[in-house]
Amino acid sequence: NRLPSKSGLCVAFLLDESGSMGSHDRITNVRATAIIIQDFCKKLKVPVMITGHHTDYLKRKNSVVINSYAEFEQIDQDDSFRLMGISAGGSNRDGCAIRYVCERLLKREEEVKLFIIASDGQPSDGGYFGEEAENDLRSIKQEYQRKGIIFVAAAIGDDREKIQSIYGDSFCDISDLKKLPVI
Repeated sequence: NRLPSKSGLCVAFLLDESGSMGSHDRITNVRATAIIIQDFCKKLKVPVMITGHHTDYLKRKNSVVINSYAEFEQIDQDDSFRLMGISAGGSNRDGCAIRYVCERLLKREEEVKLFIIASDGQPSDGGYFGEEAENDLRSIKQEYQRKGIIFVAAAIGDDREKIQSIYGDSFCDISDLKKLPVI
């Protein structure tokens, strides 16, 4: 209801594009969420960046693929078309992708920097899983919160409780998109 002053807010949305997102319409729901966020920000003239991530074993072991769907400084009018290309594949190495997006946010002039990550589960990639990866995500969240970034971890899928344990007070359940506007 009350937005920060002019040029006071920017939003970055990072979505998990790992293979598990392909089941139970998760990628479809996250794609819809990305479109809603992009449309909302565009109408309010709030700079928005929408990025997806997954790993690619075919090209290089433990490599992270970052897909840019919408940039803060809109390059063209095709963001909506790119958002329709969101798809699932590979694993998720969240820490690297979160750092990439947060570093981009820190370079922004806006007073309020909102970071939203949407995922269906805990991080899982070769050598990056379990408690070690979860602790990595907790420390990354704390590091960037200290630098002024506001975190929202949007969970979809069966690992909602695990995501809540990683992100704590930044947790948001988006498994039912009809409730998203209220949340």
